[in-house]
Amino acid sequence: MKSNIRKRLITLISIAFIIYFIYVIFSQQPRIDMLMAEKQEVQEKIEEQDLIYNQLQYYFEIAGTDEYIELIARSRLGYVKPNDIVFIDLNK
Repeated sequence: MKSNIRKRLITLISIAFIIYFIYVIFSQQPRIDMLMAEKQEVQEKIEEQDLIYNQLQYYFEIAGTDEYIELIARSRLGYVKPNDIVFIDLNK
């Protein structure tokens, strides 16, 4: 008799623990989903910042070169080389 009561008690405690464990897992799922979405957003921001960093690093490396100075002079200041043909857009 005593062993039957003991087995039932162990079984009930085990079932209660399993039910509690399942409850905890399912109750935490919305929080897990929210954190995963937040992680994805942060990862996208990191990738965006890496891209910006790489662009800035590239501009920093070429900033003092003659090619970059020529590029800026031609694109922003409108400078041309001596034998270049200049086209003027009259629609502007």
